[in-house]
Amino acid sequence: MYRVLIGFMTLSSLPLLTQAQAGIEGIWLTQEGNSKVEIYEEGDRYYGKIVWMARTTDKKGNTLTDKNNPDKSLRDRPLMGLEMLSNIKYDGNRANGKIYAPKRGATLDCELVQQGDDQLDLLISVKGFTRQQSWTRSQL
Repeated sequence: MYRVLIGFMTLSSLPLLTQAQAGIEGIWLTQEGNSKVEIYEEGDRYYGKIVWMARTTDKKGNTLTDKNNPDKSLRDRPLMGLEMLSNIKYDGNRANGKIYAPKRGATLDCELVQQGDDQLDLLISVKGFTRQQSWTRSQL
């Protein structure tokens, strides 16, 4: 009887564990499918860094770097491990903060809207225009 009770309590708590893990923390595959970003919490803010890339080197075998960064001293830093999301304040299923776009070398405003457990929509604002990307939850 004791084992049945423990088993029941364990099974009944699984939905609560799933809900707790369903936030924006985790690994997300970008819309292009060429990189994965890990979103993690530090204090009361969230940050995201590149943890996987389909290609980490150019055609000559050189490590891909942040070559478009407006700060010349940062242009040699590798894209792998680069912090893309910063200062994200999360509230419910929406979050606001900054995204760094290495292709442009620009830091932009963004809003993250979670669509269920496995989709994250990013609304990226540039000079009054908004562009949307959808990221999907992934494994590393």
